[in-house]
Amino acid sequence: MALLISKLGGEIKPSATLRLMEEVSSLEKEYGFKIIDLTSGQPDRGPTEDVLAALFEGGKLSRYGPVQGDPELREVLSGVINKEIGVRYDPQDIAITVGAKGGLDILMRVLLEPGESMGIMTPFWVTYPESVKIAYGIPCFLLPDGGLRPNPEKLRREIEAKNIKVLLYSSPCNPSGVVYTKDELEEIAKIVKEKDIWVIADEIYNKFLFDGKKHESILSIEGMRDNAILVDGPSKRLGVPGWRLGYVAGPSEVIKALTKLQGHVNSGTSRPAQYAMRVAYTSQKAKEATDDMRQRYERNRNVFVKGLNEIDGISCIKPEGAFYAFPSIDNFFGSKYEFAGKEFAIRSSVDFRNFLLRKAQVAGVEGAPFGMDSHIRFSLATGEENIVNALNYINHAMKELHL
Repeated sequence: MALLISKLGGEIKPSATLRLMEEVSSLEKEYGFKIIDLTSGQPDRGPTEDVLAALFEGGKLSRYGPVQGDPELREVLSGVINKEIGVRYDPQDIAITVGAKGGLDILMRVLLEPGESMGIMTPFWVTYPESVKIAYGIPCFLLPDGGLRPNPEKLRREIEAKNIKVLLYSSPCNPSGVVYTKDELEEIAKIVKEKDIWVIADEIYNKFLFDGKKHESILSIEGMRDNAILVDGPSKRLGVPGWRLGYVAGPSEVIKALTKLQGHVNSGTSRPAQYAMRVAYTSQKAKEATDDMRQRYERNRNVFVKGLNEIDGISCIKPEGAFYAFPSIDNFFGSKYEFAGKEFAIRSSVDFRNFLLRKAQVAGVEGAPFGMDSHIRFSLATGEENIVNALNYINHAMKELHL
């Protein structure tokens, strides 16, 4: 009799974005063409030289450090949070985690009992529901309005109907690029306080705002300190996703519990990376590099979204932040095309993604893992030449579709 893995191990889905990287490489090898990869959830540039120098200097820190994170870094982050969203957190109420993803993963186990429900604002980052399942919670998907924005009245009804204990959202939103307004956050805050539930704000993209928009945080709303938890980190703003650094700020009892669990899960995150992060958050060069990325991605957005909306059958809202475009493509469900001597039908976002890979040599991520099978996500974190070429290739490939 063969030994069996757990039910959880068998049911958890792989990360769609990470899995697709492997599929793109495989397709390039099999058919010999070069694919324009617009799947990446990471900036196209790395850290500045002063931050890299700090990483090398921090390499001397080879022993275990505090599980909650370097005290000096937490002091720096306390100042950063206060400056950026106007809320003062004591360094003791901040924990450094193995990426924002690692912080979210442990938070699920801190906040949820097995069988309790977490409300996830749709569309959502692909890892959210799987992290809830790993904590033996129940992911409940809260639908937006027609513009992919939060709908407070619908949200209130669903929180009541589904007995939600924790609410989770990202703003700027991955994948839609929607940035929650102060009015929207105030309405959500009223519901959170009225129902006395937790809310997790994933603000990892808060340095990527377009059209002069200002970042608003639910944590800055009066009375939310006891209910709201912030998740953030340097991966996007500093171009260091491979360093696996993030942080969580929130009520003392949450941070204490998270730190206890983290002590058993991973013993805390990289000390050299934390040392460099301390420098990065106070570096003028790093700040300028982040703003340069933001400006380039805004230009990419302008070109790409305009071009997508000129293609008959595709509709794309204009992202207000993050660095993705999330067009609807369900008008093409039912269409067919030929490739390598075979006929293929498009019935889902996965099928449309495969169509673009095969016929346009452009890679995007299907919308289904983000909670919206009617859409596809493209990353804007690339060079302008890739954006222009991708548009041309997509436009040409669409002519190959037929009923």
